[in-house]
Amino acid sequence: MNYYNYFTEIEEHFVRRRGKHLLISPTDWNLIAAWRDAGIPLHIALRGIDIAMDGFSARRPQGHSKVSSLCYCHDAVLEAYADYADSHVGEDTGDSARGGGEDPEDPGGGVPGGEEIGAFLAARMAEINALSAKLYPGDPPEGVVRVQARLEEIECSRRAGARIDLEALERDLRILDDLLMEELGGRVPAEEAAEWETEARKELKEYKKRLPKETFARIRENYMHDRIRRKYGIGELSLFRL
Repeated sequence: MNYYNYFTEIEEHFVRRRGKHLLISPTDWNLIAAWRDAGIPLHIALRGIDIAMDGFSARRPQGHSKVSSLCYCHDAVLEAYADYADSHVGEDTGDSARGGGEDPEDPGGGVPGGEEIGAFLAARMAEINALSAKLYPGDPPEGVVRVQARLEEIECSRRAGARIDLEALERDLRILDDLLMEELGGRVPAEEAAEWETEARKELKEYKKRLPKETFARIRENYMHDRIRRKYGIGELSLFRL
């Protein structure tokens, strides 16, 4: 399994366990991003989902109801990760969380190839360049210029045959994505931003009840970033979107 399928593997596993063949919501997708950001390895997230779903099935009559959101599994995933971390005290567990090494339950350890990464970067660069020309004809702000320049540097280095450090590349892309969202977010009309805030309060209500403040804050931020991307027609700068 390619580790960069982290999102789809979790989604498919949850849908199978839930027994209702519907894709998860964009907000659940953002919860997966929060797990990713916390460094939770894929096999631990899947284990936590199994624990939560087994507990739900034991307490509810068969077919009586379904778990409506991945949020239901959050506590179990965190507990599974805490157990995992305790059992690996003194070891470097970062690789399995970020895809830099082999997962004990996924010995394949596949990663995106150079051409795949190149195509992804080219698509994002084309979107950003077109958007910049449209929004800032002749005078893009410093933040957008920095994003464009750094993406060009990354792609030039890749084409020159430099070794691709996926962990470092993902960190770079996440920083650039945050910078771009900050620039574009500042262009959103106040009235439209207020509408998004109202929608976020409604859609994230259940998450706010169940999740720790830090996790919820990241989900809310991801929610707003998704709205910005949809408004301006650009994709996320993250290898996890490959």
